[in-house]
Amino acid sequence: MSKKLLLVSAAFSVAVLTGCAPVLIGSAAMTGASVAADRRSAGAVANDGLIETKSALHLSQTNFSSSHITTTSYEGNVLLSGEVGTEDDKEKAAQIVKSINEVNTVYNELAVMPNSSFTSRMSDSITASKIRAALLDNKQVTLTSLKVVVERGVAYLIGAVTQQEAEIIGKIASKVQGVTRVVCLFTILTPEELEKRKLITNDGSSTVESGSGLESDSSSSYSTGAQSTPINM
Repeated sequence: MSKKLLLVSAAFSVAVLTGCAPVLIGSAAMTGASVAADRRSAGAVANDGLIETKSALHLSQTNFSSSHITTTSYEGNVLLSGEVGTEDDKEKAAQIVKSINEVNTVYNELAVMPNSSFTSRMSDSITASKIRAALLDNKQVTLTSLKVVVERGVAYLIGAVTQQEAEIIGKIASKVQGVTRVVCLFTILTPEELEKRKLITNDGSSTVESGSGLESDSSSSYSTGAQSTPINM
């Protein structure tokens, strides 16, 4: 079965078995080895660290029936991934994180199910490392432009990338052994916006860019009204 990459012009949740399912965000970036190599400003990097710390603290103080929650912040946009015991707990976790002043948007990808096992989490960690290694081997993308989170085989990619980079990253991640689905939370940057970010990051200021997402389609995928253009893979 041939796969297709879809460039989506609006924000919609999309479920697929493989490929890259997009959620549009208004800003994004990643924790890299150094701020200098990061597409975020130093202030944005610090702010994301603060958000993740606050989220972990507030969630740990909440009486969930059972939970394994990972918070990943990307220029104030927070991905919640992992497992909780009930739908109420899922909503409660999102509301707790939304209440943090520095948070812009919460993407609630928590699954209502028993907590994943230690073996499953170790497997996810290995899969995430494989994705990073595969991206590092590709000279057309920059690993420090995104974060990689894997939960139960689902790979979440969060970053500020160009449209070309997004296509390449989605394809690479979907082909890594152990990946069952890819969800992209990307800000799509034009070449001009990318250069602007480089200049602003170098002088220590901050910036926020808006963009769009992308997805890769399979026979089980669906979208909700998004305009898309298929590209053969």
